[in-house]
Amino acid sequence: MYLGRIVEQGTVDEVLRSPQHPYTRALLSAVPSPHLDAQPEFIRLPGETPSPARPPGGCHFHPRCRQAIAACSARYPETTSVSTTHSVRCHLYG
Repeated sequence: MYLGRIVEQGTVDEVLRSPQHPYTRALLSAVPSPHLDAQPEFIRLPGETPSPARPPGGCHFHPRCRQAIAACSARYPETTSVSTTHSVRCHLYG
C-alpha cells in the first residue's frame, strides 16, 4: 500500500518471492537478510513522500519511481493479474 492505495496484493509467498510493483521491491530491499553474502541491493527512493491529503495525480508513486513512464503521471493504473491470486497496479504491467 502506498498513500492509502493498494499497489500489489497476493499470497505472502508470491509477493515476497516475486514482487512486481517498484514500491514493493523498494520495501523488500530494506529488509535485512540473515545471510550477509545474500543481502539484496538497497533501493533508495528519490524525493520525499507526498502528502496523503494531496497525492499526486496518476499513480501516486510516480514522482519517486525510477521506472515511471508518461502514463504514470496521467492516470492511475488498472489492476493487472500476475496470477489468479497475485495482482499489481502498475502501468509497466498493463
